[in-house]
Amino acid sequence: MKKVIILSLFFFTACTSGDTTTTTVPDTTTTTVQENSTPNFGPINVITANDFEFPKFFYTTEIKECTALPPVSFDSDDSQNLVESVIGFDWHKYHMETGTSLVVDHSVINLPMQTWMIATHNALINGEDNNLAIAKDFAVQIAKVDTLHNSYGYEELKDLGMCWENNDPDSPCHYHEYEFAANWFGMYLINMHSLKDEFNQEELKEVNRYIKKMYEKFLQPRMFEEQDKGFYGMANQGILALVYASWTDDKELATQEFNFRFQEMNRLFLDDGYIYNNSFRGTRGQWYHSYGVNIGLGYVHIAQAWNVPVPEQILYKLKKSAEIVNLAITDYDKFTSRELTEYVRNATSEENARKFTHQMAFGIDVLMKRIVDVDLVNDPTWMSKKQFHIKEGIDTNIGFNPLCI
Repeated sequence: MKKVIILSLFFFTACTSGDTTTTTVPDTTTTTVQENSTPNFGPINVITANDFEFPKFFYTTEIKECTALPPVSFDSDDSQNLVESVIGFDWHKYHMETGTSLVVDHSVINLPMQTWMIATHNALINGEDNNLAIAKDFAVQIAKVDTLHNSYGYEELKDLGMCWENNDPDSPCHYHEYEFAANWFGMYLINMHSLKDEFNQEELKEVNRYIKKMYEKFLQPRMFEEQDKGFYGMANQGILALVYASWTDDKELATQEFNFRFQEMNRLFLDDGYIYNNSFRGTRGQWYHSYGVNIGLGYVHIAQAWNVPVPEQILYKLKKSAEIVNLAITDYDKFTSRELTEYVRNATSEENARKFTHQMAFGIDVLMKRIVDVDLVNDPTWMSKKQFHIKEGIDTNIGFNPLCI
């Protein structure tokens, strides 16, 4: 198969968390904009290993036909060439040459990953053994050359400086290189669940070698580190912890993750529905608020698919946050009237405004209705912009397509 240059498929998206520093979260019991107070739920319930089972396909017990997915197949040379383009790709070099604190082009690694995941899904649904074999071979090839492992790991970031230096959107952001490599690895692991039965012992040994190596560099060093700067991709890596626990059949790790993440969400999602950091990022506050809500709902969907008893505090706060998504659409001035006393270093100015629901959250309406029974109000800009990302097939911030659940 020949490698090809990815042309019109490239797109750019703005930064997510922005830097790796932490800030004290304000007392969420005293900062509200709603007249009604938060119910007294008491302590968050503790999740135990007896509360859940690992679904075969991680986010679902059964792969179903989904008309929302594009008809991608490995019968097409273009699909095979696109996936092949990421094998051994030098994401470190590419990001160093193109990335800033404001903008990161992750399409060069994510579009091949999305294509691989969708083609695998379609091969399973259609019973295409030959295409499943191709998908499996790609998994092995990715592993053999340690794809993306040369990207900055979390420990290396400590010596590289912060994003948004002097609040400059054009300053370098090495965190993005790490973040998108880690999230890409998470999607690799999610798709591996669909292919697990296809590997022989030698192949399984090779992919597990790679998985352990990537885990040790991109996930383990940050696992259960308190994050006080917002709620971002893959639930601040909580989804990555779950998918690794599922792959390794480690219920102790999954239990620890659920208990840690629900406590974190209870801190970061404020009583009135706003999200610490996300909702206060200047002219992109609406954009990042909906981004965080989408990811929070995606995490809860996974928990519910595992039969985890999601704490009622989390469901309450997610519902309030979903209502704030609607408030930002219907009354932007009221949405922005909520103030945060702390300085937000990654807030944006008017020239970099994004005053609409995040377009990459193309299934947020489905998740809002399914998880917290809130209907998304009409956002014409989101409706238009999300069409491109629907065609990509996988929401890379949660690892699955909400339109297929």
